[in-house]
Amino acid sequence: MHRRHAKRNVPIELLRALVAVVEGDGFTKAADTLSLTQSAISAQIRRLTQIVGGSVLDRGPGVRLTRRGLIVLNYARRILMMNDELLMLAGPTQGPQQLVVGLPAWWEYQNLIDVVARCSTSPTGEKISFRSDQVGALVRDIAAGSVDLAFLCSAPDSTGQRITQWSEPLCWMKSPKLTLEPGGVIPLVSWPGTKPDRVALELFHEHGMKYAIVFSAPDPALRRAAVVAGLGVLPCLQRVMTEGMEIVQDGLPPLPSIETALFAREGLNLRRLAPFLRILQEALKPKQAIGLPLRFKQPAPHGATVPIRNVRSGRP
Repeated sequence: MHRRHAKRNVPIELLRALVAVVEGDGFTKAADTLSLTQSAISAQIRRLTQIVGGSVLDRGPGVRLTRRGLIVLNYARRILMMNDELLMLAGPTQGPQQLVVGLPAWWEYQNLIDVVARCSTSPTGEKISFRSDQVGALVRDIAAGSVDLAFLCSAPDSTGQRITQWSEPLCWMKSPKLTLEPGGVIPLVSWPGTKPDRVALELFHEHGMKYAIVFSAPDPALRRAAVVAGLGVLPCLQRVMTEGMEIVQDGLPPLPSIETALFAREGLNLRRLAPFLRILQEALKPKQAIGLPLRFKQPAPHGATVPIRNVRSGRP
């Protein structure tokens, strides 16, 4: 055994053991899932602990991850998924290609239903799976190749291949039962670091308007719930407007448009996937936006984007 590499490589069976323990909520079910003994699972977890330099599980009843364990688990799931995809595509018994489509965490409930219903099967035979996550995580996964396609808002230019994009207006949203007093303090529903939040704060400072953050949460659904409850106003895309919300017409500075786009990981065969991509584009396209249509040039040079023409969408 090459011990000089012992702490530079994490054997994949150790990562699979950790995921099985967490998902099975214990060593017993993990052992059954992996057809091993509980002592073998325990030995794998101990070895993983030695390699990463600290405990991944807290002592005590139940399965509780340490801070280090949470990091290891996140990467373990990505590594296992890519391992399984590799065996499926290039192994001795190749199955149909799997496409992972990433959708942003701010995506609205009904929009998600519509996209999944229209795009859960591919006319070119690929198996489709979906992942919802924060923009930063999807950008990293596109770069790593664990996500094939992703619909993102205000993503960096370096994010994979830009297939198609739209310019969508931001709107101020509030509950009909919330009354904004002219010149008064603006109650803001917020989560620091998001693009709409940064835009809103810049506008408030530019116009000398007073504001107070009345609710903050990383979960976009919770922020929308706070708006519907009447707590405050929220800058967001019109497409995520839900029942119990209305657009603020007066009293607040106008918001700019922001860019949303569909990205593909480098090396994805866009020409072969063109029929599915057209379905996906149609499902993602907002009702009102300036759009840039799909065009395919395969293969694209490494680091280059797929060329697109700046023309207006055919829909109003």
